[in-house]
Amino acid sequence: MASGIRCVSRVPYSPLDAWVVVDVRRLSRLFEGRPEAISEARAFACAFMVGRVPEELAEQAALVVSELCTNAVEHTASGEVGGTFVLELELFAEHVRVSVVDMGAPSVPQLSCEEADLEAVNGRGLFIVDAVSKAWGSQELRVGRRVWADVVGVSV
Repeated sequence: MASGIRCVSRVPYSPLDAWVVVDVRRLSRLFEGRPEAISEARAFACAFMVGRVPEELAEQAALVVSELCTNAVEHTASGEVGGTFVLELELFAEHVRVSVVDMGAPSVPQLSCEEADLEAVNGRGLFIVDAVSKAWGSQELRVGRRVWADVVGVSV
């Protein structure tokens, strides 16, 4: 499944990179709950994954970042005035865990029982997440909800 998302580093390496080795496997960041933040979150994820995971896996994970962040902004209190969401990324040997912590909603994220309309502009996000993840789910938190996906990079 080609997502059309490319994860390529545009930051040149510093000469200090040869002397300092930092192996960060988990990273998170707070974003404002507005539509423009979705592309910022995707760029943040790509910058973190480039050179650390295979390109195809990074591209699929970036797609999942877009879908989960979009859901947070469009379907939860994160998209209201003053709302925020947190993107969490964790690298494993064979997958990337993408998590988005939102400010809560009255409903639980779930795949629709109805078949996705291929012509629809929206309503297919969790189908995409499901297609490229070995597992996904959500966890209610004291304030809000964490929606996560273990992205494997190929349709499973």
